Amino acid sequence: MSINKEVHNEQEKVALRKELGFVSAASFVVGSIIGSGIFISPKGVLQNTGSVGLCLVVWAVAGLISLGSALCYAEMGAMIGISGGQYTYIRLGLGNFLGFIFAAQKTLLRNSISQIIMLLTFAKYTVSLLPTCGSPLLLEKLIAALTLVGVVLINMYSSRLAARLTVVTTAGKISALKAICIGGVVSIIRGVESELGSGFSGTRSDPSSMALAFYSALWAYSGASGITCLVEEIKSPGKNVPRSILTGFLFTLAIYVMTNVSYLAVMTRSELLQSNAVAALFADKVLQNISILIPVAVMISTFGSTNTIVLSTSRVTFTAARDGNLPDFLSYIQISQLTPFGAMTLTVSLSLLYMIPADLGQFISLAGFLDAFFEACTFVALIRFRLQTMKDAHRPVKIPLLIPILMSLVNIYLFVAPIIFKPRLEYVYVAASVFTGATLLYIPFVRFGLKVPLYDKIVTCLQLICEICPPAKAGE
Repeated sequence: MSINKEVHNEQEKVALRKELGFVSAASFVVGSIIGSGIFISPKGVLQNTGSVGLCLVVWAVAGLISLGSALCYAEMGAMIGISGGQYTYIRLGLGNFLGFIFAAQKTLLRNSISQIIMLLTFAKYTVSLLPTCGSPLLLEKLIAALTLVGVVLINMYSSRLAARLTVVTTAGKISALKAICIGGVVSIIRGVESELGSGFSGTRSDPSSMALAFYSALWAYSGASGITCLVEEIKSPGKNVPRSILTGFLFTLAIYVMTNVSYLAVMTRSELLQSNAVAALFADKVLQNISILIPVAVMISTFGSTNTIVLSTSRVTFTAARDGNLPDFLSYIQISQLTPFGAMTLTVSLSLLYMIPADLGQFISLAGFLDAFFEACTFVALIRFRLQTMKDAHRPVKIPLLIPILMSLVNIYLFVAPIIFKPRLEYVYVAASVFTGATLLYIPFVRFGLKVPLYDKIVTCLQLICEICPPAKAGE
């Protein structure tokens, strides 16, 4: 007998719990944004802009773009009380096919990219504190793999425990960035010679380089939308989702600008470009005897961000599977803990598989390229909600229509610039692979409901072994 029948009468209980209040939600937003980006992205921005002046301009403009993006998500998150974030908005606004493409690339590729960047950064800073000889790459990968398994186990055990971990690690992140900001201000007051006076000397302004610079900066700011993946687990989402997004983002924007000024006030251009651990180099130059505190704080930051990524991205997979756009097993919930077992099992499996030697900068560029397209789709969906499909819906937050229009145009530019102005084959391959592969999967498995032989029997066995079952539908 299927376990589905055994829990049928308790179906209303087999759903994600509402355990997150405003503090947890705001901490989640800050924790999602502050990850590895501010500690490694400054190199990518400076490298592609060529000058300190334009570098700071890009950071400021990227902050404004991300603020516009955050406002869009605040409106949609407060209006649509369903988990899934971008996936849900694209599916409802632009149709099931585009929603499937987003969910497929997010589940099979993008989620793993995010996790690998965080995990390898965590491992790199961890190894920097250890007495190693030779190449530490194997050790870094082992540390990253063990860390991922530990984080996923925490999330499988309890969403509330994962949320509390986010609050604690967010405090560590903020402390690290405050230390960097204070160090930079002290250096400026002392009149230490710095790159800040070089202005716009050496500026590169070709469209392709600008797009790559914005990829790095926007990567560092990304994450505010992650809270919309957890709408069904937030208390009073109509009030707490927009408040947490705006509070968390504005706080992060201010501390990011000061952090970048501090980097440039202390380090030379060549030092910043040659370092793969910018914050660690800053600590060595400024904090000296207590410089170990910054690498430890970065480890806390990236560990916490890995936790928030697992927490949010697993909900995208969960929601897409519940809608029938991914195998239904991925939506199954562990009966006693009420956490998305299937989605998180896939998350850890794919990330461990993809954890191969790679350039972090290349990962960030590819992630930014994919993000730009789907961000544009999300904002176009908001425009459709406003003008056509949900124009009479109740909106606790309503932003000017000009904002999603501008956000759509900016992200379309960021998507096409690396292809048109300075073609790079890896971007063409990624775009072609995502859309072709998703189409080939959608037609047989979603459109016509084809199933792999023995799928039902395998799932039934897993249900009995792991004590999992299908969730209640959204709204039940």
